[in-house]
Amino acid sequence: MPEGIERALVRRFRWYLSGIGAGAMAMGLQVVVFPWILVGLLQETPDRVGLAQMAVLVPSLLLILLGGAISDNRHLGTYLRSLFRIYTLPCGVLLWAALTGRLTFPVLLLFGICYGTVTAFVQPAREGLLPQLYRGDLQRAVAQSTFVQFAAQGLGILAAGQLDRIGLPLLLAAQILMFLLAGSLFRRSQPAHEGRQAGVRGDRPRVRSGLAEVWRLPRLRALMLVVAITGFFGFGAYLVAIPLMVREVYQGGSGLFAGVQLCFTLGVLAANLLFMRRGAALARPGRRLIVSLFGRGVILLALAAHLPAWALFPAVLVWGLFSGQAITLGRVLTHTLAPETHRSRVVSVYQLAFFGTAPVGAWLTGEVIAAAGVLPALALLGAGTLVASALAALTPVWGAESETRPGPR
Repeated sequence: MPEGIERALVRRFRWYLSGIGAGAMAMGLQVVVFPWILVGLLQETPDRVGLAQMAVLVPSLLLILLGGAISDNRHLGTYLRSLFRIYTLPCGVLLWAALTGRLTFPVLLLFGICYGTVTAFVQPAREGLLPQLYRGDLQRAVAQSTFVQFAAQGLGILAAGQLDRIGLPLLLAAQILMFLLAGSLFRRSQPAHEGRQAGVRGDRPRVRSGLAEVWRLPRLRALMLVVAITGFFGFGAYLVAIPLMVREVYQGGSGLFAGVQLCFTLGVLAANLLFMRRGAALARPGRRLIVSLFGRGVILLALAAHLPAWALFPAVLVWGLFSGQAITLGRVLTHTLAPETHRSRVVSVYQLAFFGTAPVGAWLTGEVIAAAGVLPALALLGAGTLVASALAALTPVWGAESETRPGPR
């Protein structure tokens, strides 16, 4: 590859990572602000917290395959800029509600549905742009993007931890600005004359072709099953049980909740630092994915035992370490096993598997907490995760290997 083209690709990949970072910082604010409005400001019940989190996740279940089909025939730099601008609409409504004292549960439900709808289109487009900009070791590229994503998300979480000092309106205004910045950076990463151009809009057969491609390949099919299990148990704990545990078990506020979220993020970062250092040398990713699922089950059982406050933070950090491994390994295996002509559509199936089961998991977790309490719900989630990991070890994912793509880094 000529040196000038190589330098241009490196520069554009850095713009892509910058876009990942700006968007993730805005989403880091979301990770703390949205559940804490429900739990801390509105004092909602566990079942209503689960319902609100479900409202954010359901659009992925309904629309992400359409999002993947559309992304395969779009100029993704321009498309992502438009999508990130649309994020500002629901965020603007939430800012208006905060400024006028109209924060209510119905407003949060409306926000969650709109925010989740945009996300259903953003995720496959963002993933589909990565292999267009990077020509080296794909495992390292995915690890770099995941590291930047969670590092920036950690900064957003740190800022959201100052909610009581900074104030909700200022945090929401900062979130809007970060979404606008992210859109501009993604557009800069892919000039208008490069990459795939806008083509024929998706129709039903093309939307379904991603599912057909996954079903045709046994390892992809098994991988999506493992990812779906991860989403079902993991999101119920992360989105519903943890904020309620902070409030009801540890009697903490937004600062403690942000601290717990930050520990989780630090664990994800540590996992991806390992990937970035070892790159393609990290063998047997399928086996490591299943082991990470088992490890998360153990951590959830430990949290259910009502750990002392000093042990809560390292436990959540280890949980983040296992989750970071799973996130990167799942993405790597999806990218390398998917045919290039269907990559965005297969990635959308991955996102559907990961997030599609999450609304049901979040809702059921809220119902179990309402009936039995936070700690019994965590114990049930942990036990279910252990059983799921044992069954996953019997699938073709156990022997799955990633591939590397030749070329300069």
